[in-house]
This record gives sequence, C-alpha cells and structure tokens, in this order.
Amino acid sequence: MAKAYALGALAAISFAIPLLEAAVTGRLEPLSSFALAQILLTIPPVYWWYHIDKTQRQYRAGPLLNVAVVAVAVLALPYYFIRTRGWKRGLLSIGKGIGVVVVIGVLGVLGVLGVVGEIIGSAIAS
Repeated sequence: MAKAYALGALAAISFAIPLLEAAVTGRLEPLSSFALAQILLTIPPVYWWYHIDKTQRQYRAGPLLNVAVVAVAVLALPYYFIRTRGWKRGLLSIGKGIGVVVVIGVLGVLGVLGVVGEIIGSAIAS
C-alpha cells in the first residue's frame, strides 16, 4: 500500500506543478524554474517507492545503486528490476510498465497529468 502512496505523490506532483506554472505564467516552459522544481520534487517519491520495494524483496542494494536511483533513475531502475526479479521477470516488469519513472506507461500518465494541469492552469490564468 505504501508503494501506491509513493506513486500517488508522484502523480500529484506531475499534475500540480504544471497547473501552478500555467496559472502563474500562462504557459509551460521546458527548462523553467517550475520544471526544475518538478524534477527535484519527484526524486523523493521515486526513491520512496524503490526503498519500499527493495525492503519487500529483501534486496540489499549497495550505496552506488541507491545514489544511482536518485541521480539517474532512468538507468538504475531497469538494472534494479533485472537484479531483483531476474532477467525474464525484470524485462517483463520494464516492458509491462511496472515500476516508477522508467516505465513508459507511468511516464505517459505523468505526461497526461501535466497536460491536464497546463489546460486547467491556463484556464485559471485567463
């Protein structure tokens, strides 16, 4: 259940920051301070999900993997999935969209939430 909270926090951030940016500025900029804030705010929920998952799987990750999940989640999480689930299930997990940030399905949902936030924020600004 805690993993669902982490994913929910990630979804909320992906919705709220673009909404706030569009409401304040009237548009979204890819490299704005809002975008930077969104990136920084997504790190804790991603790490929170990873920490819960590795505890549930009783996986003893080294400090390098822990840092990599924060710094380059797009590379570290697929590695983690394969290490904790084996090649077949790890690749299946990546391919099916199980996980956070790396998975195309989750990124798609976050992107859609961003667009919806932008639309609502633009309407508020008008």
